[in-house]
Amino acid sequence: MMEGMNQLSGELEPADPTCESTSTKIRRCAVYARVSSSSRDDTPLSSIEAQIESCKAYVHSQKGVGWELIEPVYADDGYSGGSMNRPALQQLFQDMEDGKIDAVVIQRLDRICRNVLDICDIIPLFTIPGIALVSVNQSLDTESPQGRLMINMLTSFAQFEREVSGERTRDKISAARANGKWQHNGVPLGYYQDHHQELQVDAAEAAIVKDIFQRFSEAASVDALIIELADLGYRSKVRVSQQGNRAGGKPIDRNGLYRILNNRMYLGELFYRQEWHASKHQPIIEQGLWDQVHEILDRRARRKGVPTTEDRWIFFPLGDRLYWQDGRPYKMYESSNRNGLRYRYYQGAATPQEKATDTGPLTIRAKDIHDAVIKHLLEQFENPQGLLDDLPVEWKDLPQFEPAHVIKHFTHIVEMWGDYWDPIKSSIILDLVARVTIFPDQDQIEVTLDFAGLKRLLAVYLHERNKTPRSSSSSNSQGNKL
Repeated sequence: MMEGMNQLSGELEPADPTCESTSTKIRRCAVYARVSSSSRDDTPLSSIEAQIESCKAYVHSQKGVGWELIEPVYADDGYSGGSMNRPALQQLFQDMEDGKIDAVVIQRLDRICRNVLDICDIIPLFTIPGIALVSVNQSLDTESPQGRLMINMLTSFAQFEREVSGERTRDKISAARANGKWQHNGVPLGYYQDHHQELQVDAAEAAIVKDIFQRFSEAASVDALIIELADLGYRSKVRVSQQGNRAGGKPIDRNGLYRILNNRMYLGELFYRQEWHASKHQPIIEQGLWDQVHEILDRRARRKGVPTTEDRWIFFPLGDRLYWQDGRPYKMYESSNRNGLRYRYYQGAATPQEKATDTGPLTIRAKDIHDAVIKHLLEQFENPQGLLDDLPVEWKDLPQFEPAHVIKHFTHIVEMWGDYWDPIKSSIILDLVARVTIFPDQDQIEVTLDFAGLKRLLAVYLHERNKTPRSSSSSNSQGNKL
């Protein structure tokens, strides 16, 4: 998050606070135009030249408030708005990321995207770094209150359209499954799909499934069973996509085993409308064997797992930078869902001797270690002189490390910390913390700062400070930025 914001840093001179009301901020404006056909007719709404001239005229009309046209124009001649893979558009996004643009001017919204869903998907590319999107014919400027209102309305309609579309798809699948039809590509091991879209038993695969259930009910451990299944040559189901790509056919691992053992389709059921329902396909596993296996599963219930979701960095910002005193890394875990809650913690690998003597890496709740690191960071922010003294020599004269600027920014973070959302707090930890070492005394940790991340963070804030607010509403809308 912070790294993305760093792309805003530029070369503008600091504004004189004594003359904010009279100064004019330069607004670098790029023009984007597109037509689906390269025939270049002369109608105003389809001619790419007319689009460009209209946008240029609008930029020139705003010259008095600091608008400047960037050349050359970004034009996609003969590209459909249904695809984002357009050369000029991709170059525009790259230049936006590089901090070369303050506003993008288009004739109409459909020139940059064809439908509401697409425009709302790319809006964050503008709003997050603070780049305005201006539509000439629709009088839209995302930096004005009216423009933000329109964007919020478009986003709401897009979300509504997505949810309605998803609901229709789910209803279609539910109706098909209620009639014993299988409208999905992932047919489980033991079945195949006939030309009526109904599930039929594959005798050879069904025998494997039955054997897996039986062996699990008799196995001494899951690890031993995994090895045994591999020795028997049991493999996951092979699937071929519509494009001809093959997947599966690999040895059954722990996750694959649990998916098989928990799949109620083997009892002759299908899942739809958030519940399992009796279906028309033939069961493979008898209820008695199923109950026996699940009694064992309940006794061996796995209480932890390694999180793999894309947003895990929000909950585990120290996921790959937490170490025991001897250098052993910690891993992040989250427990099974209990009463709607999830328990998150870090755990280091212990030797058998350490386990027997209850020594070795401490298991630490994620919240506890995060709070300790945050406390350390805020203490550094409140008294940053030691941090400034430890800077690399070549960085000490950089403008972002000017002591008054550093103190002002750190004071702002300390004062605003309680109002920051968890993703912002986690992003600060990700940017500023390179390594955390834990010692046997749980109250003692060693935090190694990432000076490169600190450099990026302060550069962003320096750039934001040097901006002159366009209006009181624009200034207020950026009040919580770092």
